[in-house]
Amino acid sequence: MMKMKNLQKNWNKVRFGLILSALVLVVSCSEDEAIETVYAAPTIEIISPADLSNLEALVASPISFTIKVDAEAGLSSVSLNGNNIKTYSQGELTDTFDHEFVPGENGTIALDFAVEDAQGTSSTNVSLNLNAVGDFGFLIADFGGDPGSSTTLSTIDPDHWDGTRAITTFAVNGNLTSTATYENAGSQFTIITGATNPDADAPLVYSGKTMKVVKNPAEWGTAGWSHIMFDFGTTMDQAIVEALPQVNAERTGLTAGTKFVEIDVFYQDSDAVPFSSMVGDDVAIGDNPAFGSDKTKGYSFFLMLTKHEEHRLNPDGGGMYIGYEEYITEANTWITLRFDELYLESVENFFEAGTESTTTSEVIDGVKIVAGGGYGDGQSENAIYFRNLRIIDAN
Repeated sequence: MMKMKNLQKNWNKVRFGLILSALVLVVSCSEDEAIETVYAAPTIEIISPADLSNLEALVASPISFTIKVDAEAGLSSVSLNGNNIKTYSQGELTDTFDHEFVPGENGTIALDFAVEDAQGTSSTNVSLNLNAVGDFGFLIADFGGDPGSSTTLSTIDPDHWDGTRAITTFAVNGNLTSTATYENAGSQFTIITGATNPDADAPLVYSGKTMKVVKNPAEWGTAGWSHIMFDFGTTMDQAIVEALPQVNAERTGLTAGTKFVEIDVFYQDSDAVPFSSMVGDDVAIGDNPAFGSDKTKGYSFFLMLTKHEEHRLNPDGGGMYIGYEEYITEANTWITLRFDELYLESVENFFEAGTESTTTSEVIDGVKIVAGGGYGDGQSENAIYFRNLRIIDAN
């Protein structure tokens, strides 16, 4: 009898153990079903530039990075120095894209690229050092931006020789504005913004996209003049304008300034119209002289600071504050022009002349550039490229 009771007791223990094991198994299975999938952390890689150990870029000019990102949990965003540069919302798992970074000042700039996935997990940052070079002082416009929109104006002054023309908006890098416009006075040129640099091996200070200008004959002459009027949409600081060389009291030259206007220029030579035929004795070519220029000094560029809205209605006289003249003596190379000579031909229209058509230093919001007025290279292969219009200190 005692043995029977012991057997019953042992069986109860076994049965309890089986029931307990079953409960543990059921609970374990339920917990397994509640566990979320663990995804690998997202990854980021800079594919281009290939050499990330010695990165250099020009101040105010973009450097392009090709970026590859992957995320098993789905991509959420990519950031540079904590600022989002691309976001995702369609469950993308991988992406390769280009991003342009524009350094704003000289020196070594730390760049930290990171990606975050849809679960909020971040990658290990890709950290780079970029050496930014090229001190452009007060950069008005780099002239390298891609074109935006073009709007055709109706005839703006029926009594003037100019008439109907287009205004084109394009992007610029600079201290003054991020967009500008240009007007083609008299259809005297064709412009391409964001053009490929004509010198593939140019020093870094001259590298990057450019503005390409090809002159066309004016309706009233075959030589080509290229009156290019730029509107920067906002006024320059009056103190900067007045720090430039000014017209002297006799209107024969310039007073000393503490700043200068500079611009980088590349003249592309051709066999059809060689640069050597553009310079030399100051004689007429075709039916036009090199107006206001001395060809023995080289190939001329006039630059005028303007009140744009007034000047665009009268590009021969109104809205001019001051005009400068400089020359290049070489083709097929980048040259920096520093404007420290007075353009005498239109001096009676400048501020110091005191006439009603002149404008004052606090309202300057535009620039007009005349490239080789009357030099006879209109409608030739001799394209002219511009980079980095700026105001620099006189040191």
